[in-house]
Amino acid sequence: MRLLFLALDVDLRRRTGDAIHVAELATNLAGLGHSVDLVVEGGNLANVVGALRVHSVPTARAGDVTHVLLDGRPEVIYERRLTPKIAYRCARRLGVPYCVEVNGVPDLERALLRGGKGKTSPLQRTARRFLLRRAHQIVTVSESLRSAVIDGYGVQASRVHVVPNGVNTDLFHPLERDEARHAAGIPSDRYVLGFVGNLTVWQGVDRLLRVLALVVRRRHDVSALIVGDGPERAALERLSADLGLREYVRFLGFVPYEEVPQFIAAFDIAFALRPALLPGSPLKVREYMACARPVLASKGTQYDFGIVEEAGAGVLVDPTDLGAAAEAVERMLDDPGLRASMGSRGRAFVEQRASWNRVARRVAEVCALAVDE
Repeated sequence: MRLLFLALDVDLRRRTGDAIHVAELATNLAGLGHSVDLVVEGGNLANVVGALRVHSVPTARAGDVTHVLLDGRPEVIYERRLTPKIAYRCARRLGVPYCVEVNGVPDLERALLRGGKGKTSPLQRTARRFLLRRAHQIVTVSESLRSAVIDGYGVQASRVHVVPNGVNTDLFHPLERDEARHAAGIPSDRYVLGFVGNLTVWQGVDRLLRVLALVVRRRHDVSALIVGDGPERAALERLSADLGLREYVRFLGFVPYEEVPQFIAAFDIAFALRPALLPGSPLKVREYMACARPVLASKGTQYDFGIVEEAGAGVLVDPTDLGAAAEAVERMLDDPGLRASMGSRGRAFVEQRASWNRVARRVAEVCALAVDE
């Protein structure tokens, strides 16, 4: 199958979650034997496999996109955007079906970054309804997003498919904890609560710090390692100081994607204690599980953290109940056998059910439905 994969707001040079998702999905689709023309805002891929071609198109216009197709038209267009206007225009121009991937709610994300509440204009809602209802098939990365597409935009339920995010199980794999700590310059005499990711308000890193503050009241053999950068870093560093945690917290900053697994390997417990602000399927939980680290994650949110409980890979707690989270941390720290078994079960789960290869196969199946209509 030949696919035109549109990720027009993604710059592969940034190595953020959206760039990683696009790169892994496109690479694995090509690895399955599909021909893929990937169109992005900027950047390229270091390792291009099979019939994968990457095109940078800084201006998102249908004419610019179709111009990259030098040797024939695609069988299907796949756009990663809640408002797939370019896919719609290209599909009409080329006479082929289009599919849509919904990975999040960008209006709400932008509003949260500005410190406000997300609001979709009536015009934008009307446009999305028009475009989504004309898509041949739709992929969402979580059940909550599927419900949002069906209920919010009147899309036929049979055309909306949940395909959760995946993980690169070759890159993210178990490493020896003490070796990882030595390589990263992390002391071996303290337990480490860890986080990897972009430091934004919806990541819940403030909760990690507040939980740590509760734990160190009773024991001093615990610290936190925060890997990543972002708009909330300065505020989190101030919070750490206000909580009296300077000697217990290390902000490592940005590290290259390929080096992330060695830092996850240094964790004793990996944190994903997100507040209930956004729906989605975060990559980091799968990356933690792939590295065989036990996970403490949120329950009762619109994230698909149920996989942690389903796999037996960690503990889910109410993200507003910091006392319960602190108690869960202490139970896990006091039972190394429990942590090891959680890690092993998490690794087995992602190997069987959450690899990018599996994700690509499912996306290809959905695209094939559109082609066969």
